[in-house]
Amino acid sequence: MTQTIAKYPDPILREKANPVERITTEILDLAEGMIRMMIESDGVGLAANQVGSRERIFVINTTPHEDKPTPIVMINPVIIDQEGSTSEAEGCLSFPELYITIERADRVNLHAKNTFNETIVYETTGLLARAVQHEIDHLNGVLIIDHVTTDEDKENMEQWQKNMQQKAET
Repeated sequence: MTQTIAKYPDPILREKANPVERITTEILDLAEGMIRMMIESDGVGLAANQVGSRERIFVINTTPHEDKPTPIVMINPVIIDQEGSTSEAEGCLSFPELYITIERADRVNLHAKNTFNETIVYETTGLLARAVQHEIDHLNGVLIIDHVTTDEDKENMEQWQKNMQQKAET
């Protein structure tokens, strides 16, 4: 695991994560490091490939608007049901300062293993449902820029790319 969050165009962001076969000390250490990085970066979620791992794991802060974060680890997550639709601006720690309007399900049920190797069914709505879908996209190598559909978002992305190029040159 790297000590920084991978930024676009790092190729690992496009790689599909591999299912976790066993929950080992290395997996637990990965999850702990991811939680720390997510909280330090003021993120709502973080997928393993964003920190250089190909494991099918993400962490999410279930209390993003509260002072004390309550993170959970989802290992081998699978969406089992989703309903509704909502479009909102969405950011990503791998794309600092870029926001894209993305249509996502408003309610998502999924199951995943926790760090005790228990399969849990999670019922999420609103921001958490959005974050779950965002992180599963990461685990499948799908990025927010793949959801660009409007001219406004295309312009935002082009301006973001120019800004990132200028920062790299200075």
